[in-house]
Amino acid sequence: MMIHKSRSHFGWYFALLVLLVMTRASASEFQAHMDESVWSAESSIFSCRLSHQIPFYGDAVFEHLAGDVAKFQLHSSTPRFEAGKASVVARSPLWKREGTGAMKAQENMGYVEVVRGKTPVMLDQGRSERLLAFLYAGQEVIFTRAPWYGAKESAKVVLSSVNFQSAYQQYLSCLGGLLPVNFEQIRRTAVYFPSGSEELPESEMLKIENIALYVKADKSVQSFYIDGHTDSVGAREDNLELSKLRAEMVTQMLVERGVPADKIATRWHGERYPVAGNRTVKDRAENRRVTIRLEKSAGPEVPSLASTD
Repeated sequence: MMIHKSRSHFGWYFALLVLLVMTRASASEFQAHMDESVWSAESSIFSCRLSHQIPFYGDAVFEHLAGDVAKFQLHSSTPRFEAGKASVVARSPLWKREGTGAMKAQENMGYVEVVRGKTPVMLDQGRSERLLAFLYAGQEVIFTRAPWYGAKESAKVVLSSVNFQSAYQQYLSCLGGLLPVNFEQIRRTAVYFPSGSEELPESEMLKIENIALYVKADKSVQSFYIDGHTDSVGAREDNLELSKLRAEMVTQMLVERGVPADKIATRWHGERYPVAGNRTVKDRAENRRVTIRLEKSAGPEVPSLASTD
């Protein structure tokens, strides 16, 4: 009798479990429950990252690169959204809606573009910051879109606000320590000179300062190529000498700011390689330049992100 009752209970429990799984699968709603909601902050001077694991779906990521703006992306292990538009809604979690708080139960945030693939949603800074504000206020965010495989029910991806605030505080702390530029912004830099001058304006000096600051932090930058150029005004021999003086001046500025001299190749070309015509003031201004090209070693040595859950 006892054995029969135990088997009966086991069969009832198994049937209930199957029903719950089928219900969740049919609804196509992907969400971390309260006891499994995880937000992680990863910090470095190159990037600040805030990510949320979504069971059976993938993750949601807020990322702010040095020298750039904050962006948001949804990443899925397999494509689940059809291309088009997804609605975005911020709502109070069920346990808050049942309370007596004054938090608005639901707020429509409009629609966002969706592409088919493993990164279906990418949002700009404005919308990213709005999502962060709702999550910080304790609301969950829901993306809803027809699934790519043609099922009848829409797929929903839910960002839980549980355990969000502590990771968000670490993310905010990281933002204050970001470098002013990233590698892509400085790998090809042109420094422009006034006509007939060897003096650099303050805006051009800032470019050199930012390069030196970045390469001190990223030891994978191993080679620097400095090339001096002029416009075509004046004698060709004089322009060649002027381009040499300008290129050597920029090289010396980098060395004074900590860039190893033996990693720099300095060259000068006079008026030989214009990037614009020399007929207008604007064109000549583009030709009066020293270019700085940075190359990384084969094995990057950029410090890894520090992760905290």
